[in-house]
Amino acid sequence: GSLDDPASLPGLAHFCEHMLFLGTAAFPDEAEYKRFLRGHGGKCNAATGDSFTCYIFDVAPDHLVGALDRFSQFFIAPLFTPSATEREINAVDSEHSMRITDDGRRSYATLLLDANPAHPLHWGSGNAKSLRDDSRARGLDLHAEVVRFYKEHYTAEDMTLALVGREPLPELRRIVESRF
Repeated sequence: GSLDDPASLPGLAHFCEHMLFLGTAAFPDEAEYKRFLRGHGGKCNAATGDSFTCYIFDVAPDHLVGALDRFSQFFIAPLFTPSATEREINAVDSEHSMRITDDGRRSYATLLLDANPAHPLHWGSGNAKSLRDDSRARGLDLHAEVVRFYKEHYTAEDMTLALVGREPLPELRRIVESRF
């Protein structure tokens, strides 16, 4: 979650969340995962909170295995292509701009005004200023930083997978264990 953002790169956890959707070694097409889900009655989303990042999807039951083939690769071999970096900065910035006036975000901003500056609590969604402009001014390579963040925080001992399917539990376990 965003509490794991380095102080020099607020929004990095959220940016990493975005980047995982953009291709893997096994499925390099940036649109493959979402296209597969949509083509089989499904959808996906993700959210980065203070202490976690949650990825969710649903798909028609007959296509669960194909969806898991694609989803599991986020956590095995994401591409993090440098070419996607700039586009996703813009996507995060657009998301930030659209939601800046939400009541919940305004309330959170008020909380931050009174927060101890030494506490890791911060505005965690990131925007073009924090991800591109400020990181460049500090001499940071955002692409290298997101790869480092992923390697440090996306580890099996820090993850939980919840799965619902029509298959019996032993079969679901086999499906998951063979992919993760």
